[in-house]
Amino acid sequence: MSTCLSAQVTKVFDKTIGGSDFDQARIILPVEGGFLLGGASSSGISGDKGSKGLGAQDFWVVKVDANGNKLWDKTYGGSGYDILNTIVASPDGGFLLGGSSDSNKGDDKSEDDRGYGDFWIVKIDANGTKQWDKTFGGIYPDDIYGIAVLPENKGYLLAGTSQSPPNPDRTAPLMGEGDYWVVRVDLEGNKVWDKSYGGPTFQSVSGLVPTSDGKFVLFGASYSNAGGDKTENARGPYPDFGDYWLVKIDADGNKIWDKTLGGDNEDNAVSGVATPDGGMVIAGISRSNQSFEKSANSWGLVDYWVVRVDANGNKVWDKTLGGAEDDYGLSLNKTSDGGFLVGGLSRSNRNAIKSENSRGDRDYWVVKLGADGAWLWDKTLGGAGEDRLFSAFQGTNGDFYLFGDSNSGVSGDKTEEPKGDFDYWLIALRETPCTTPSLSFTTNVNAPSILQNTPGVILTVNGCESGQISWTSPDNVQGVGPFIPVSTAVIGFRTYSITCTRGSCTATITPAVEIVKPSSASTFDGYVYGADCATFRGWAWDGTKPNTPVTVEILDGPNVIGTLTAGDFRSDLLTAGKGNGNHAFVYSIPQSLIDGALHSLSARVRNSGFILKGSPKALVCRPGRDSENQNTPPVPPTPTILIAPLAAQVNVPFSATLVAFTDPEGEDLIYDLYNLPAGLEFDPFDRIIFGTPKVAGTFVLAYEASDFIERNSVSFPLTVLPESTSAVTGSFDGYLDKVECGTIRGWVWDRNKPTTPVSVEFYTGNTVWGSTVANVYRQDLKDANKGNGAHAYSFDVPAVLKDGVSRSIRARVLGSTYDLKDSGKSLTCSSPSPTRLSAETDSGLQLTVLGNPVAQQVKVEIRGAEGQPLRLQLTDASGRLVNQLQIDQAKAIERPVFDVQQQPAGVLLLRATSGMRSVTRKVLKR
Repeated sequence: MSTCLSAQVTKVFDKTIGGSDFDQARIILPVEGGFLLGGASSSGISGDKGSKGLGAQDFWVVKVDANGNKLWDKTYGGSGYDILNTIVASPDGGFLLGGSSDSNKGDDKSEDDRGYGDFWIVKIDANGTKQWDKTFGGIYPDDIYGIAVLPENKGYLLAGTSQSPPNPDRTAPLMGEGDYWVVRVDLEGNKVWDKSYGGPTFQSVSGLVPTSDGKFVLFGASYSNAGGDKTENARGPYPDFGDYWLVKIDADGNKIWDKTLGGDNEDNAVSGVATPDGGMVIAGISRSNQSFEKSANSWGLVDYWVVRVDANGNKVWDKTLGGAEDDYGLSLNKTSDGGFLVGGLSRSNRNAIKSENSRGDRDYWVVKLGADGAWLWDKTLGGAGEDRLFSAFQGTNGDFYLFGDSNSGVSGDKTEEPKGDFDYWLIALRETPCTTPSLSFTTNVNAPSILQNTPGVILTVNGCESGQISWTSPDNVQGVGPFIPVSTAVIGFRTYSITCTRGSCTATITPAVEIVKPSSASTFDGYVYGADCATFRGWAWDGTKPNTPVTVEILDGPNVIGTLTAGDFRSDLLTAGKGNGNHAFVYSIPQSLIDGALHSLSARVRNSGFILKGSPKALVCRPGRDSENQNTPPVPPTPTILIAPLAAQVNVPFSATLVAFTDPEGEDLIYDLYNLPAGLEFDPFDRIIFGTPKVAGTFVLAYEASDFIERNSVSFPLTVLPESTSAVTGSFDGYLDKVECGTIRGWVWDRNKPTTPVSVEFYTGNTVWGSTVANVYRQDLKDANKGNGAHAYSFDVPAVLKDGVSRSIRARVLGSTYDLKDSGKSLTCSSPSPTRLSAETDSGLQLTVLGNPVAQQVKVEIRGAEGQPLRLQLTDASGRLVNQLQIDQAKAIERPVFDVQQQPAGVLLLRATSGMRSVTRKVLKR
């Protein structure tokens, strides 16, 4: 069990160190008299930078004392990009710097560049004076990310990623498109030998750790199945999802073992430390949910994932840490009490794991774990801008030192103005004895009372910074975290028991929330039938006063934001017997909701507890960009699946293609989807929901389209059924028409609900391969009187079925016992050829990323679009647009460059579109 009596964490000091341009932090190293701070700089002589810039970026090393005061700084570089990634102390009291360089001979660089970038090591003495440098590489990118000092003055092991074929520096064969590459050098930097380790496709090294048994473990990410040096298949269902990959070697480079660790999505090991038992702990980033080696679902879009393994690479425990947004685990170090300090950058607000809200765009976020992986405390630090933590450790005095970079001004935890675009930012933290938390609570209701059936009421607990909150509801439901949902179905007081635990200190409060009876009681009916970023539409009717219009309140969450009379005429209401038919309403979306945030809109008859059916609707509305010409927002599809719920099932692979918006100006659109449950993702280009849902419930999703000037949003529900559920019934009819290695196709409908799509799952025996929604329109189905004709399906055959094994594929309505006619078709698919990470082609359109992973820039080559319009769109893995480029008439070869130096580490998606052809590439940002 982990205990912690000192769980108060306070800031001791912070220091901003930089020049007038861009200074990118990477590593802090404790040394005699203080610390070495290392990274890359684009600054000339200015601010704290005492030497001129030599190229586009240079190695920049700053020595500071224990209080963060600068003692000296040194710049090392050539004419190009020189990026420092790591520093180790050398046996003679100096230091060895390692990173990448594409500079030719000149200034501090004694050798020419071999290709797009090479291993570059620089030996300096204790005062920063350069002693020698060495370059190793080939015709493609080669980058150092780790250095280990060999015992008995035998030199160093340099570890990195290499995409180069054999050459004078690299004698080891290229296993895939990128390998782990280790170069052993002596104390003067002369090469002794080199070895590579890889699988059939792509591997990317993040570091090298000496273990307590005298061996070394390389760690990073692999996208390969078994082959070459890789003994295990990739974990995820898609070939472009990476896993943690560990390779243990001896001092001569002989491989001892390798281990793959991952879940069902992207996992990338970034930092690691050795443990006394010969094992290690690894931290990195993960988008995976509970699956394979990952024991918990994700908290948000990207999380920290910490894994401990023994001396043989077997998992001992793992821990997932994060909030609702992006959290990148980039640093891991041991603490003096046998625990671990994991840190990185976060854009999440507080939740059950993260105890404080974000300060700005991105912040430093550190979490202290016990030796068993138990959460002990966390701390968020930042200013109003972007703050990125890359390296952290505990000093001999017990304080914690956090090092990264920042563009924030004086704000939040930052006490000094920036020197340039980005600066080094050093923080010291100190643990102090805990104090009893002082708790308070609020609700998100701005009215004096809470009416029965009010939706979205949340009780929020404050005052538990660096602690964790647990609670029990009046119904004996237990939970964790500061946001507590309040049921409003029953009138009366609801009393909650809430406890904050901070180390050995605890505090408990018992707030009571009163739910009051509405003053108006009648026989109401009503429905919200539409919502987008222009209007919110529905009807409401009082059965006891059939011709009298009622007053409707519009709610955002639990709060009333508008009131109007439902008095508009609709002929269908008259036909349906709703009085005189004058009972519809249209509410114009106010400017206050056009703010880019997720809003949950409902409608309620005033002074009643009646919430209109079809509530809530989720919307994300954003202000349009200024445009010289009038631009009309994208128009939502109608009719679509948006008027009927999608259905999926926990732990059953699912996919569904959403109907496209249309753009009045004919521009290309990019999409986003908000509020997806854990396990599901969204392809922003092809409008596909895919993945394996992990949580049951009904989720109201906001579906957004953008033409890069204007946006529009609509809402629809997604129901995820539990693993074991009662049988779905209906009057079903349908066929399994085609079972091929590309897609499985057919149709199915429910005669009792002729315009409602149903979900289909595909299986063999007791194994379910996936599910999809039968919502594709076919004219022949319409002609055959199959409802509205939108009942066909097309399901992409998953990679797990492409293994050369023959299977009988059956299809049934999800959750029912109805098998589609002609079920039992045979399917035999061979394994696909390895996925390329560097180039992809579609109908002659070729997209190549020149060097992958990337650090500062994405350099691209496009062929096959000569004379045609060409659009490039770069997004993050969540679909947020990072950059775009429109070329009206492409040349035979286009080589655009995108600047990504301010993007956090992770996965980017690059899409090239020319006419009807498009290619999407995954880019790995280091």
